[in-house]
Amino acid sequence: MVKLGTYAAASAAGTAAVVFHAFHSRGQFYPAMLYLATSKISLVLLSNMALVLMCAVWQTLKLLFLGRLREAEVERLNEQSWRELMEILFAMTIFREEFNVPFVAMVTVLLFIKAFHWLAQKRVEFIETTPATSRLSHIRMVSFLMLLLLLDCAFLYRSVASLLRTKQPSVALLFAFE
Repeated sequence: MVKLGTYAAASAAGTAAVVFHAFHSRGQFYPAMLYLATSKISLVLLSNMALVLMCAVWQTLKLLFLGRLREAEVERLNEQSWRELMEILFAMTIFREEFNVPFVAMVTVLLFIKAFHWLAQKRVEFIETTPATSRLSHIRMVSFLMLLLLLDCAFLYRSVASLLRTKQPSVALLFAFE
């Protein structure tokens, strides 16, 4: 199995190569950006780099707020992830005309935030049943829950603002309810 660091280094090298190629072959900013936005290879490499960055943020937040995950937390995360992924894929069929890069990014961020909610819920259950937990564990958990609340509010604000701007049902309705 490839370690995240090796994969991240290879992804960064591929992303740097495609960006260098775009600017070297096009010469100006706008044509280079147009190439990066329309070339399938560059889109795949840039999306891959975004995925690597999401994994790095995941690892950092998990280590900072939760530490090592217990077996029950990993099991719950796996079960919930598959169930939620199937629900999101089903919902994507309803909004297939709005399927684009921002939509996929929003779905990824939504799953990311929901996974942290599941982990927080499982950790709170563990803290409630454990007789001796340190003050640091409580501080980490409260700060993590505050961060999740802030992310939920930002996600809801963006979805409702999009709904009010378009004044028609769209995929933002799905995100607002989630």
